[in-house]
Amino acid sequence: QEFLSKYGWTRRSPWPAAPPPAAAGPAFAEAVRGFQRVNGLPATGRLDEATVAAMNGPRCGVPDGPAGGPAPAGARPRAFPRRRRGAGPGPSAFSRRTLRWRLVGEGYSSQLSVDEQRAVLRSAFRMWSEVTPLQFQEELGARAAPVDVRLAFGRGRTGRLDPGRCFAHSERLKNVIIIIIKHCTKRWGIVPSLHLPPLRWQVAVHEIGHVLGLPHIHRPGSIMRPNSVPRDPGFELDPADRKAIQKLYGSCTGPFDAVFDWIRTERSPFGERLVRFNTYFFRGGWYWLYENQKNRTRYGDPIPVVTGWRGLPARDLDAFVHVWSWGRDERYFFKGDRYWRYDSDGDRTYAEDERGRAYPRPISERFPGIPSPLDAAFYDRRSQWIYFFKGALVFAFDVQENRAVSPYPQRLAVAFPAVAPPSHPAGHLDAAYHSYAHGAVFLLKGSRYWRVVGDADRRRDPALPVNGLFPAEPVSERWFDICDVHPSALNGK
Repeated sequence: QEFLSKYGWTRRSPWPAAPPPAAAGPAFAEAVRGFQRVNGLPATGRLDEATVAAMNGPRCGVPDGPAGGPAPAGARPRAFPRRRRGAGPGPSAFSRRTLRWRLVGEGYSSQLSVDEQRAVLRSAFRMWSEVTPLQFQEELGARAAPVDVRLAFGRGRTGRLDPGRCFAHSERLKNVIIIIIKHCTKRWGIVPSLHLPPLRWQVAVHEIGHVLGLPHIHRPGSIMRPNSVPRDPGFELDPADRKAIQKLYGSCTGPFDAVFDWIRTERSPFGERLVRFNTYFFRGGWYWLYENQKNRTRYGDPIPVVTGWRGLPARDLDAFVHVWSWGRDERYFFKGDRYWRYDSDGDRTYAEDERGRAYPRPISERFPGIPSPLDAAFYDRRSQWIYFFKGALVFAFDVQENRAVSPYPQRLAVAFPAVAPPSHPAGHLDAAYHSYAHGAVFLLKGSRYWRVVGDADRRRDPALPVNGLFPAEPVSERWFDICDVHPSALNGK
């Protein structure tokens, strides 16, 4: 009865001396059935051996209840205990998008160094930052500096870990949320491995989820399950976790400086030519690799441009073009009035062009008739033209003839007309993306994209205009979790 009451499965009596619900009563049986259902046990309503074992397993100290259903036996599951009057705003959704946190000195653990503890917490915050527009900044200034979340490793106010062998919970003191990640000793019957960084990190990810407003999620792969389940150190947030947190804070979106597929050709063991590609998104001084098979960004991104792309400018690229046809495989990056050619095999920019002149080179020298700086560009393999975008104009460049194409420049609305006016970017694009993953060209601006009418579209509907633009759609509904991470968290992995 104490377990079911403590963790939100039965209603607590307002009178401290009131007896617990009768173990044979209907309310008690219904509470047990609810607990059994979400833990994958036969819903008998009886305290059998398997149910008792599940109740006695290591778990979070925050109350829970069944996912997606009514509160059991009159209980009201929530991520935090009811707020005391005057205790400050609730944590269900922070209004700011940059939150500050601190590991308090009196909460240091004796089992890990301070640097290891901070690294665990930076990494835990980063897990949530990679799937939301939130950024988490570690506050290292004066102790009096305001913070949103204070963290400690210890036993908290309760001083005990039963019932249910609780190993962590979140408390609210005034306007600050304190996460208590409790010490793990055999005296309290907690799994001895909890002091190891991987599991302590997972506990921190879970408790931070509560701070951000998430309740327990009763799904086998969720980090928000109330029970402790050791995981591989490289685990990712479950889709249910991402969906729940994005319901509170929204999804990440554009704008982007450049988006492109990076093509590599390989030979199979049987001598077959294979084409491999990855998709990259650039913004500011950072880039993300997008894993098309998983339909999300690579775990651990973003990464500084200077780390992964040797020789390129440190930030704010204008455009990328890959000229890829029979006999040609050339990659160009553009910024300002200059361009760089990139060596895919050497994984760095070329030092010199074929005439021995040092890169970067003037855009007007290699692409006569093309203005600078550019907004975006892409190579059309069908026509073997490069389309360059600047303001409201489009320029076309024939790579075989090495000259600008007439009657260009044209207005963007003429060269790429709207299929369903008035949905059209009009000009000043952020990026143009020729996607081999989707077999399409996309024009991106702000938080939206327009897909260019392709040959297959016109075969289905010949009335569609050549290079027409389908109506705009949100970037966040096609490409997921391209999220900024605060610099203070970037060395957390």
